[in-house]
Amino acid sequence: MLNTEILRNNLEVYNNSIFPMQIIILVVAMVLTYFLFAKPSAKMDKITKGYLAFAFAWVGLVFPIHGFSKIIFTIYYLVLSSLFIIDIFSIKIEFKLPETNGKKCFVLFLIISAFVLYPLIEYIAGHSYPGISLFGVVPCPTIIFSLTLLIGSIPKVDKKIFILLILPAISYGFIVPITLGVWADLILLVAGIYSLVILIKNWKLIER
Repeated sequence: MLNTEILRNNLEVYNNSIFPMQIIILVVAMVLTYFLFAKPSAKMDKITKGYLAFAFAWVGLVFPIHGFSKIIFTIYYLVLSSLFIIDIFSIKIEFKLPETNGKKCFVLFLIISAFVLYPLIEYIAGHSYPGISLFGVVPCPTIIFSLTLLIGSIPKVDKKIFILLILPAISYGFIVPITLGVWADLILLVAGIYSLVILIKNWKLIER
């Protein structure tokens, strides 16, 4: 059974084994985010979807979870990855920042949280690299980032992708801080609950 000590040991081994992938995937995400919002285009949307497909495929295949749970975990994130690839062609998702200043600030806060605040909270809680979760190679901060992009894109989103991201956001965000002491996942819980509210409010406006 997974506990805090096992989690931290697994993260240490994992982060050491994949270095410098953490840096590469973070830098690419930052560059994509800048161009996505500063110079939006259909081409940037496709590149971002391809990036998210890669990130979730990586998480599903490489992130260290053992036993039968690994099978379910891998299938779940490969489905997410596949849906982002499909959307490159179906074009249900059109990334953009929200129009209102309040929502725009909240979206930017969540993006910064995924990149910087998440590992910072881990550090403040007494954990240090390589025993911490990092963006792009671990599910939780990657889900925060992905949900945030979809929040800004309402109503131009894919309901299936949105729901598949909300489910682990709320479940991980509630369970993981209590059982494993990863308090940074409270940000994930906030993102998940907010996304659920936005989804419900805009359900009829979003295409199936």
